[in-house]
Amino acid sequence: MILVCPNCATRYIVPDSAVGPNGRQVRCAACKHSWFQEGAALAPREEALATSGMPEVAAPPPPPAPPPPPPPPPPVEEPAAPTVEPVAAPEESEPVAQAASPEAARPDYRFDDVYGRAEADARDDWVEPEPATAKPRRNRLKIWTYAALAFCLAVGAAGGALWYFGAPGWAVNLGLVPEEGDPDLLFYLSKPAERRKLPTGEEYFAFGARIVNSGKQVLPVPPVLVQLRDRQNRLVFSWTTKADRTSLKPGEEASINESRIDIPKNAENLSLTFVQ
Repeated sequence: MILVCPNCATRYIVPDSAVGPNGRQVRCAACKHSWFQEGAALAPREEALATSGMPEVAAPPPPPAPPPPPPPPPPVEEPAAPTVEPVAAPEESEPVAQAASPEAARPDYRFDDVYGRAEADARDDWVEPEPATAKPRRNRLKIWTYAALAFCLAVGAAGGALWYFGAPGWAVNLGLVPEEGDPDLLFYLSKPAERRKLPTGEEYFAFGARIVNSGKQVLPVPPVLVQLRDRQNRLVFSWTTKADRTSLKPGEEASINESRIDIPKNAENLSLTFVQ
């Protein structure tokens, strides 16, 4: 018995006993549609008696197998070189399988210099070029650190030289450093510097000086810086003292008298300047 789904037209071959003479509710396995299938009609009594001794009829044979696939097309010959004559467009035909052509024959355009590399591989004396080494990058922070350190050393050396040797005359003339004291206050040595040895073995040093106001107004007398230098004009000893007067009128003078016993032996030159 053949059942046909009224919804999707799917055909099923089932025995008659599966439905029965009275029919039954069935459902399509493909689209899940249900319907009532009538039972198979009973044959007349004479035919039933005639066929009662016959064996059960076998199921219908399966559908015939599909025909074999057509033979593969013959190999296509390579087309001839094109000519200048116009050629009609070829008719559409089945695509020719290119499985026979090896994949290695196709050039790989993902890499540069494919042909040059293939040609180089064919040569025995070809050597792979070494990659260019990158130049080392300079550390800018380290360079600036060295520059700042050199600048600090130069400034420190210049300051030490000014403190040890004093400001040069050209620096005073250019106004880079102020003059020491008022130019109207002049120094005069009233008692030359002398050095003598005491009975205790210590060396005695003494000198006397006058400060004269050569200007036309009253001037204050600042403290005096006494410096002793050696033959190379290097500072070896210094101290600060005060005159016997704190101010001078025009033409007046003040005096300084100093004596020390702790003077270095290499002190030879005496200089007096005002402390600002």
